[in-house]
Amino acid sequence: MEASGGGGGIMDNVQKAIDDLRTAGEKATGDVRTNIDDAVSRLRNISGDASSRAQDQVSNWRETLDKATEDVRKELAKLAVRAQSSVESLDEVAKELDERRKSLDG
Repeated sequence: MEASGGGGGIMDNVQKAIDDLRTAGEKATGDVRTNIDDAVSRLRNISGDASSRAQDQVSNWRETLDKATEDVRKELAKLAVRAQSSVESLDEVAKELDERRKSLDG
């Protein structure tokens, strides 16, 4: 999943922003430091909420796929591939396909 995967996913970028703000906060004083600490706190809350929603959505999709016919799964897989917006994401999908193919072959 992009949110937590490598290649500069959303969660990676949020964590980098948090780290940058924390570094700036260590050098800041007074109101500036308080504002930076508040921003870090808000980012942590938002990223946690987004991560939780993403996990819920993945769980719902898994349940839907478990109930779907083979033809529906193939069409959904094609849509998932077409929805990827980066080469890195496509590389991850290709890796997953290779691993699944190996597990089915033996």
